[in-house]
Amino acid sequence: MGTGLPTSTPSRRWIGRFVRFGLVFVAIMFAALWIGRKVSHKVPNIRVQRAEVTDQALAPGDLRVYNIDSTVDLVLAGDRVLAGLSPKMTEKVRADLQKHADRDTTGFGGLIAASVKQTVANAIGTHVVYLVRDIADMRYEDGQLIIEQTDGGTTRLFGDAKVNGKNESKTFRPEDAQRFIDAVRARKRELDGRGR
Repeated sequence: MGTGLPTSTPSRRWIGRFVRFGLVFVAIMFAALWIGRKVSHKVPNIRVQRAEVTDQALAPGDLRVYNIDSTVDLVLAGDRVLAGLSPKMTEKVRADLQKHADRDTTGFGGLIAASVKQTVANAIGTHVVYLVRDIADMRYEDGQLIIEQTDGGTTRLFGDAKVNGKNESKTFRPEDAQRFIDAVRARKRELDGRGR
């Protein structure tokens, strides 16, 4: 004898999972903005770039460094420092999303799932952007890269962000962190020299 309640189908479970994933992603973005406001006190200093930075787009003197397992990266490109998921990680997430997208493409549920997946896939390569002119200095302290801003604030790159359950801000090799800091300092001197 049935209870009269509809049974859960695999497609509904997947829809629920992707809707939850989408909501978690939106919540993370709002939390990151809130934390950015608390840390920097000046939101205009922090920008977001959705377009991925390819290695081919890097000019002489630009630099990309990865954390130990290559899940996140820091990029010095022109007058900007970018922090976000690495190309390797974004491709992995996109492949996982595509694999699940191929399973459920029918009906209204398929439409919702496809739309959530597309939104996440488009946003997954987003990097937070810091302008070099707003950086007074950078340092590597207690395993973290820290930006000292010209307005007196500080920002711990990646804060307490976790990827695959690990705190990614503490997994950069000291020599890679120092190379990045040296490159940012050199770029700042170069840009300051042009402004004179």
